[in-house]
Amino acid sequence: MRNERQVQLRWEPRTVVIDGLHGPAETVVYPGIAVARRERGHVVDELWLPVGEAAPTVADDEALIAVMRDAWRWSTSVA
Repeated sequence: MRNERQVQLRWEPRTVVIDGLHGPAETVVYPGIAVARRERGHVVDELWLPVGEAAPTVADDEALIAVMRDAWRWSTSVA
């Protein structure tokens, strides 16, 4: 029997527009990784993790490892 649960990782920057109190609005882009849990082709949970702007930090790596471990354990569990 094929497992119907899947985990998807993708690079996904997020864009936020900040209203300027005394000037024009500013657009800020935050780099990050989206972790989606899919069951039978449908997204059932999604989490976005920010990463360091210049390069991912050790804390970024540890957070991603923890989220991936939990997601992959979920993907192999019995539904």
